[in-house]
Amino acid sequence: MSGALGISLAALETALGFTLRPGSFRGVGFYFHQLGGRGGRRLVTHEYAQRDDPWPEDMGRAARIFRLSCYVIGPTYQEQRDALLSAVEDYATPAVLVHPTMGEILCAAGQVEFSEESTELGYCAIEIQFVRAGGQPSPLWTQDTASALLGGVASLLPLVSAAYQAIQLAAVSPLALLGSAAAAMSALPFATVGTLGALIAAVTAAPTDSAATATAVQAACQGMATAAIAAQTVTPAPDDPVAGSPFLIAAPADPSGGLAGLATWGATLPPVGGVGPQATAQAVQQAGVAALVQGNAVAALAQVYASIDWPYADAADAARAQLLGLLDAQAEAAADAGADDLWRAWGAITTTAMNDMIARAQALANLTTYATGEPLPSLVLAQRLYLDPSRAGELEQLNDVPHPLFMPTAGVALSA
Repeated sequence: MSGALGISLAALETALGFTLRPGSFRGVGFYFHQLGGRGGRRLVTHEYAQRDDPWPEDMGRAARIFRLSCYVIGPTYQEQRDALLSAVEDYATPAVLVHPTMGEILCAAGQVEFSEESTELGYCAIEIQFVRAGGQPSPLWTQDTASALLGGVASLLPLVSAAYQAIQLAAVSPLALLGSAAAAMSALPFATVGTLGALIAAVTAAPTDSAATATAVQAACQGMATAAIAAQTVTPAPDDPVAGSPFLIAAPADPSGGLAGLATWGATLPPVGGVGPQATAQAVQQAGVAALVQGNAVAALAQVYASIDWPYADAADAARAQLLGLLDAQAEAAADAGADDLWRAWGAITTTAMNDMIARAQALANLTTYATGEPLPSLVLAQRLYLDPSRAGELEQLNDVPHPLFMPTAGVALSA
């Protein structure tokens, strides 16, 4: 139908008297010669009685609107016309408008007008109005990286247990070694030694039952993770005696709940003495129990850090570096042991954990320093630094001040 109506680009330019340039919208090509539009600022003019001068209130940048005069030509111009109209009318989302001088512009298409003449030229003229698109302000979409990490840990834990159960156990009970782990935890801040000890006791009836041992250690580390996460919960503190508002930052000194220390347990255990099959079996057992405790502790630590709302970016970055070192050590140990599935699982957890912690740290303020010539009340300092006196409690906790009326002359604050 349209084959007889074709015209070359040069012939159309000669007939129209101007040069056409190529462009496209949503991947549909066309030619155009004129681009108009409007933009500027959105002003609301306020006029008042008995005042000669109005007040133009600036409401932000006005929408950038483009009016494009374009043509579709050639033997298939009618199909191109229909495709371009479909690109404008059939989609509710913005798309890329390709302009030869302005480049790629993300636009939403609005009204369209088109016309064509029943002549031998064979072309269609189309005018389209575009509005430059921005990001949707609400609701904000962010990837749930923390949930992805927690799901990955759930898939990893059975592999950690399976690696331990694959070890040929010695005739002696692993209970003594696990007791050493519990004793080592007693020196760690916020460690739930009682939980670990109670769960380890479950293997007493079957001291060489590797499945029971693995289950007990996993449950113990998961119990520590639960306790560590609960310790992060900020409960409303008594009102600041000066600012009258609760403190904003409350976290234990060791956010890992002792898991970071347990993640390296066993590295300094004395080697098993003696020679012979029994000594060899005991050495294998010791290494296996240490790996079991370390692996479960690192996995639980990843769960804890995925659940923490970090107070500032520096704290998140320090935790991320700590976790990365522990995860890399686990992946290397799995590779050395030839446990390919476990090695791949640790690698996947490392990627997910780093993506999660980096993404969440990017939204946080950094620590910075301040200096004043004299001690100031926290209310005054918060007003000076943030223009917000309600953040006085935050400054008090960051600097651990004995009294809110006397902030140190040099201290730390959040950057924003």
